[in-house]
Amino acid sequence: MGEDENVPADVEALLLDRDTQIRASGDELACRQGAWAGGAEAAEGHLRRVVADLNRVPELVVEHAEFGHYGSGYASFVDVFLTRRDGSARRVASDGYTTVEGLSVALCRLAPIACILSPGERSHHPAGRGYHSLPTLDAVTEMVIPRGEEGCEQISRVLDRHGITLVGPRLLSRPALPHLKIDTNLGDGPRYSIFDVWFHWMD
Repeated sequence: MGEDENVPADVEALLLDRDTQIRASGDELACRQGAWAGGAEAAEGHLRRVVADLNRVPELVVEHAEFGHYGSGYASFVDVFLTRRDGSARRVASDGYTTVEGLSVALCRLAPIACILSPGERSHHPAGRGYHSLPTLDAVTEMVIPRGEEGCEQISRVLDRHGITLVGPRLLSRPALPHLKIDTNLGDGPRYSIFDVWFHWMD
């Protein structure tokens, strides 16, 4: 699922194109197909429907979907954290923290693409404290959740239904256009990757 060799040629061309990289790095929609043809508001509505659909897959449940740009700044993606629906990946500690194991799907706001991130954890406390990791290029993976292969296939099918292509680390690790300026806290710069072009956040 989602292996780079299976990324359609037109999607790969879109991600690598000079003009679309420039637009995406400036937080502009870089695709005029499907929901994205209707502008940013239509694309956002479409992604909300995708998240709702992900929440209906039999094996997994959406633990959290970050539409609020992490509370400040701008995120070019929606960070969706999924865990096992049966609750087996959830534990509550004596200090009140609930820790949930799962994986994130980053849904790009600028074009119909997404990437899966390595399995990780999300923690929260009734007092409002907690932690979670942010998407980075190093975390982009083709891996699946242990014992969750069927759930990952369900994710892939949902994205396919909504016209969203999964892109993996081989393509996303390629260098971005030279001298491109991207406002992001997720990349190191000054040389950015294709991941940074399409999946960036600045607080």
